[in-house]
Amino acid sequence: MHVSWQQLRSVTLAQAIEHADGERTLVSQTEWDEATRQAVEAARGRGVQRVGVADVVLDRAAAVVARAAGRDATVAALQQPGASARWLARGLPLAALLLGLALDRIANAHRVDLLSPPLLAVLGWNIAIYALLLWRAWRRPGKERGLLAPLQHWVLRRQLPGGRAARRGLAARIAADFYARWSALTLGRFAQQAACVLHLCAAAWAAGIALSLLLRGLVVSYRFGWESTFLDAAQVHAIVGLLFAPLTLLFGLAPFSLADIAATQNFAGEGAAGSRWVWMYVGLLALVVVLPRLLLAAWAGWRQARLARQCTLDVQGSGFDTLRQALPGDLALGLLCAAPAQEQALRTLLALHADHGAVASAQGDRLRLVQPADAAAATPVDAVVAWGEGPAPQAPPAWRQAPVLALGSAEFGPSWVQDGALFERLAALLPALRHALARLGQAWQTRNEALFTESLQALAGHLHACAALVGAGQGAARYATLLQELDTTLSDLHGHGAAALPTPMQLPPPASPTPPPQTRTGDGTALAMGTSAGAAAGAAAGAKVGALIDVGTGGMTLGVGTALGALLGGTTAWALRTLQKKGEKKDDTDELLRHMTEAACTRYLVLSHLGRVPAQQAGDLGARWHAEVTGTVAAHWPQLTAALQAPAPPADPLQPLLQTMLRGILQRSVARAA
Repeated sequence: MHVSWQQLRSVTLAQAIEHADGERTLVSQTEWDEATRQAVEAARGRGVQRVGVADVVLDRAAAVVARAAGRDATVAALQQPGASARWLARGLPLAALLLGLALDRIANAHRVDLLSPPLLAVLGWNIAIYALLLWRAWRRPGKERGLLAPLQHWVLRRQLPGGRAARRGLAARIAADFYARWSALTLGRFAQQAACVLHLCAAAWAAGIALSLLLRGLVVSYRFGWESTFLDAAQVHAIVGLLFAPLTLLFGLAPFSLADIAATQNFAGEGAAGSRWVWMYVGLLALVVVLPRLLLAAWAGWRQARLARQCTLDVQGSGFDTLRQALPGDLALGLLCAAPAQEQALRTLLALHADHGAVASAQGDRLRLVQPADAAAATPVDAVVAWGEGPAPQAPPAWRQAPVLALGSAEFGPSWVQDGALFERLAALLPALRHALARLGQAWQTRNEALFTESLQALAGHLHACAALVGAGQGAARYATLLQELDTTLSDLHGHGAAALPTPMQLPPPASPTPPPQTRTGDGTALAMGTSAGAAAGAAAGAKVGALIDVGTGGMTLGVGTALGALLGGTTAWALRTLQKKGEKKDDTDELLRHMTEAACTRYLVLSHLGRVPAQQAGDLGARWHAEVTGTVAAHWPQLTAALQAPAPPADPLQPLLQTMLRGILQRSVARAA
């Protein structure tokens, strides 16, 4: 990923803050999450469908660094390079120039040595550097760059403001982490910058030496020549000819003759003739040292600028693992349903969990469930789930490269307590997306738990109202209204609405304004029907209503169908008869409350799973649930009685008790199915 130099610095600083501030004291985790969320929203606003690290890293880093810089001066100073490095790069060549001017080694105040060892050392050193540079140009840069890392780290440390006080605590850890990362990223650029400064220093030093000779010659008459114990004039002539060959060959200057060399032995030369020697020295330094070094400095400076313009950020590296895990996933899941029952279950699940056709998490993850008949089936998906037993339909061509997960109908769908199995299996199939799938699974189950909690609140309110009804001796009409309200609430919570609960479904029907004819017993108790006849009629009415519901929902409901409808109808009829008695005994009251509790719990189990399983399994599952409810209510009846008869405090003890009971029933049901 190509970025600017400043963007690279901002991202590196954000990484240092994230790594060094593990306790999130400078920038809280909430602020990190908010920065990520805003960056994701901005990316999606630009039309990015699947948000990756490259789409959010710059915006996220800028937001985090801005927050941190507003709270810590050291972090604020790290946003820009310190001025000390710039002054160092400018001051070193100037210091070298002044050093060359002040150096009195090549010529003393009154003479110029033709065989000056310092001059020969300067020339020889620069020629050796040129040879080394040529050798390195023919091979790859090796570990010699590692020698620059300590120097770069030292230069960076000198840029930290605030002195020693700023080099302690969290700010020091952030700075140290930033310098380590920045050094690794910018070592190549620093090498070119250091080369540019060193070449300028060498050129300035040679220029200083040349200026020293010229300036001193304005006020001093040089004695020039040479002296040697072992060399004669011919040998010195050969050395001087080789030394000044670049000048004589390139510019056509007359070389020194043997007579000229012999005449200057023991520094015999003096006067105006010495100016020729001085200019030859100056020309040699300019040609061999100053000009090549300036060209090399310009080359290094150009490469440094090019590296600054060609910054790259490795967004696939491990340094962005935390961000990669926090990014929302945008997954498409192809579903191959083996039977129409799975298609109905899918519609039921999507009605509860899918917003605008996709399951979403609070962090922005999205999961689209696509079927072969959908228009989106023409695009590739991340995985294909073959759901249900039996042969799955053929996958669309765009799906055939995706991994396939076989998921049995009993593993996912029948009950909300096992919905997490889908995301666990997908995380094993798609490990790169496991964090997004974990968040999506958590959001899915959070929604299930929220529905469970709201259902428990409705059940607890209904049962408290039933307890008050029994205690006040109110009639059956009130109980019918309470049942209707409970059914409506549970149906609305679980997305069924009026379509799944037509008016005839309510057991018993609401009281009509004109009461039906009643018969009275000898004790004056009004009965809508006889005891045995009432139970039988209630069962028949329940079966009829169950059939009506199945017809009204296309035969695919979990079946408050005929079998379960008959059970609830008979129970309700018994409750009606009991409510219409006067002077009932305490045993009758307890039994009435128990039947009301059983009916309410069974209604929750039925309505919360409506449409999740095939119709042919509904009867068995409903009957098993009814039996489970009967046994569970009996086992918890002492606690239920106390909770029902006591006034409901702000923390209702009935709700957690119902939670324990119903969750246990569901978990046992799932374990039995597995």
